[in-house]
Amino acid sequence: MTKIELDKTFEANRDRYLREWSEFLAFPSVSTDPDHAADCNQCAQWLADHLAALGFAVRLIPTASHPVVLAERPGKPGAPTVLFYGHYDVQPADPLNLWLTPPFNPTLRQDRLYARGAQDNKGQVFAALKAIETLVRANQLDATLKILIEGDEETGQMPILKVLDREKAALKADIVMAADTGTVSSGAPTLTMGLRGIIHLTAVLTGPDHDLHSGVHGGRAPNPALGIARLAASLHDASGRVAVPGFYDGVQEPSQAERALANAEPLDANRYASLTGVQPLGGEQGYSPIDRTAFRPAIDLNGIHSGYGGTGSKTIIPSRAEIKISARLVPGQQPARILEAIISHLQRNVPAGLKLEITEQGIGGPAVRVDLESPAVLLARQVLSELSDQPLAFLWEGASVPILSYLPAIAGGQALLVGFGSEEDNIHAPNESYSLDQFKKGYLYTGLLLGRFESR
Repeated sequence: MTKIELDKTFEANRDRYLREWSEFLAFPSVSTDPDHAADCNQCAQWLADHLAALGFAVRLIPTASHPVVLAERPGKPGAPTVLFYGHYDVQPADPLNLWLTPPFNPTLRQDRLYARGAQDNKGQVFAALKAIETLVRANQLDATLKILIEGDEETGQMPILKVLDREKAALKADIVMAADTGTVSSGAPTLTMGLRGIIHLTAVLTGPDHDLHSGVHGGRAPNPALGIARLAASLHDASGRVAVPGFYDGVQEPSQAERALANAEPLDANRYASLTGVQPLGGEQGYSPIDRTAFRPAIDLNGIHSGYGGTGSKTIIPSRAEIKISARLVPGQQPARILEAIISHLQRNVPAGLKLEITEQGIGGPAVRVDLESPAVLLARQVLSELSDQPLAFLWEGASVPILSYLPAIAGGQALLVGFGSEEDNIHAPNESYSLDQFKKGYLYTGLLLGRFESR
């Protein structure tokens, strides 16, 4: 179908798309909360019914947590096979008092639909599904299309990996599409060319067997709060470079073309400050702010807890201190080895008189890097250039979508990561939203791209 034909179909069905999208959003499919397990199951069933109505053979595959929706519609001989990935689970809506309208009562305000999951990932998924519906009903979908939508992306756990291992044959595809990404700050159509990997751990320092009076014991008893601060500080040198031995082993530098494309639209420090409240001054010095998230690995402190934090003073030496650490990884780094290196570093630097315990650790997945010259990327570049007068942007994302570290390899296909999210969408925060314009762009992109995969 042409862009004009897709545009006309969208406008003719706009109200129905909005109504069905709102039905999807009304499910409080919060995967991290056991109280919403039934809601997740009902949401998965709704999706399965929706896809079955389009002629897909659909299976609801149970996991140790929430079900996976796996659907397939055979295409014409000689046409490629495309696997589309998304997730139906959403973040918790807390704090509820900051929402202007109830998070699971989708509300349209000034061309934006407000609800938890409006963008991440229900809005982006549903825009693609409506484009697929349009092609199916017009008999213009030649490709074999497989759809994999999970319910645990937001939990940080991956029970889906067991499903992927069992379903390798069913997941084989030439191209793996995902719409869980966004655009650069200008809003230009954006191809995400990389994602960082992630590992995480929790370290606990213990000292006295109970909190001690700081007057009686100050200067004598080892202090876990002070110890955890020193341990945290030992992870970086004064320039922001990670000081863990072996952390940078294997790091693959980007090509000149990749670095130039990533920095084609420099980060606007003042705009960044207006969005975040701080200037982009953190991390490893000597690299541009874009390079630091696109191509460099990093260790961050996610939380540090010890002692008394209430009103006024409580003069104690706490018996316990805890720190939560995550690391974002780039191609060439092996997550298991980096996790081991960080733990070994912490163990070597435990202050005298204190004991260290690693109470939790996990590997989300390795980094993802997409080939600039892959046929799928070249086709997506052509399609995206038809959607906007703005120059096409390329983004090496600093965040992680762990399943995408594994899915292309399991499917045996090229990764294609294009989404239309923006900072304005407020994902993971109160008043999440997604504009009808963004939704339409996702619809047009998916329709144009899938329509180009013809049989030969």
